[in-house]
Amino acid sequence: MARQRRIWYPGATYHVMSRGNRKTAIFQEQDDYLYFLKILGTIKEKYPFKIHSLCLMTNHFHMAIETISTELWRIMQKLLSVYAEAYNHKYSLTGHLFEGRYTACIIQDERYFLEVSRYIHLNPVKAKMVKEPLDYEYSSYPLFVSDNSRYKASKIASLITDLIDTSRAFAFFSENPKEQYRMFVESKMSHEEQELLIQKDMKEDEMWLPWGLTPLSN
Repeated sequence: MARQRRIWYPGATYHVMSRGNRKTAIFQEQDDYLYFLKILGTIKEKYPFKIHSLCLMTNHFHMAIETISTELWRIMQKLLSVYAEAYNHKYSLTGHLFEGRYTACIIQDERYFLEVSRYIHLNPVKAKMVKEPLDYEYSSYPLFVSDNSRYKASKIASLITDLIDTSRAFAFFSENPKEQYRMFVESKMSHEEQELLIQKDMKEDEMWLPWGLTPLSN
């Protein structure tokens, strides 16, 4: 049976996740994260699109991505294939790095968009990798809430800064958007209903890990 084509139109926005095949890591050291971000930047130049939030976990990654004139499948196919080829060559591996088809859920509601942004940035906290979202380096969250001059000091931060567009998320907040966004993400107010919906859409478990994976050590 042929695969059903994903819904696409110019300007369509998606919550995207892809995970390692057989529960394996897709990033083993910092250079892997750096290379992935560089590939993402190169593809973004060729097929312009917007990334509204991003988090690279050890064995999967999340992005909120808004297409412009190129279908999502073309962007993701290029990203995953180029990275997988380089990764397999580096570590002398064969076979599929990523588990089947990436997961993508179209975002058609602005409130859902904001909840997805929060979900992505809390992923390493919920997976018990860090205590605070600001402590996780491979995420766009520090860009949203930190002083840019200090944040850009690291190579990872510099690459993420060049990739991320914070304007759509900040548009929800009329005053001091950085502080308001931080309060939204880190607030103790329950978002359980929204989180459960996103977990179901993205096929993640109660630990916010792809189904079948176990929490990583701190």
